[in-house]
Amino acid sequence: MSPLRESGLQRSGLRLLRMVERLIFFTIGAMLFAAAFALLWRALIVLWALIMSSSTHTMDAGAAFLDVVLLVLMVVELAYTVMLSLGGIVLSAEPFLIVGLIAVIRRILVITVGEVQSSKPSSQLQQNSAIELAILTGVVLAFVLSIAMLRRSRAPTEGPDPFLDAELTP
Repeated sequence: MSPLRESGLQRSGLRLLRMVERLIFFTIGAMLFAAAFALLWRALIVLWALIMSSSTHTMDAGAAFLDVVLLVLMVVELAYTVMLSLGGIVLSAEPFLIVGLIAVIRRILVITVGEVQSSKPSSQLQQNSAIELAILTGVVLAFVLSIAMLRRSRAPTEGPDPFLDAELTP
C-alpha cells in the first residue's frame, strides 16, 4: 500500500472516530441535561412538600430538598464539562473538583441531619460520625485549596468562558 493511500485512510479513520466521539459526548450531554431537568422537577416537588409539611417533618423534607438540589448542581456541572468537550476545549480538573466538593458537602449534610434526627445516638455512632465529619472536612479543605491553586495558576492570557461570551455577544 502506498504511503499516500495509507495516510488518506488514517485521516478518514480519525475523522470517523472524531464524529463518533462527538456523537457519544452529545448523547451523554443530552442525557445529563434530561436528568438535571427531571431532578429539578423532583426538587420542586420536594420543596412543595417542605412548604406543606408539619413542623415535625420539616427536618426530613429540608434534608431531602437539599439532597436533590445538590444532586442537580452535580449533574449540571458534569453536563457543563461535556459541553466543554464538545466545544473542543481542553478539559480542566476544576469542574471535577467542584463535583467532588458538592458530593462531599452532600455527605456532610446527610451525616449532620442523621445526627440531629437520631433520638438516642450511641456513643460509638457519635464517635464514628465525628471521625467521618473530620475526614470530610479535610477533603473539603483539600478540594477548595486545589480549586484556588488551579485558578491562581491559570495563565493571564486565558480568556473568559467561551460559552458565557457567546451568550453575551449580540
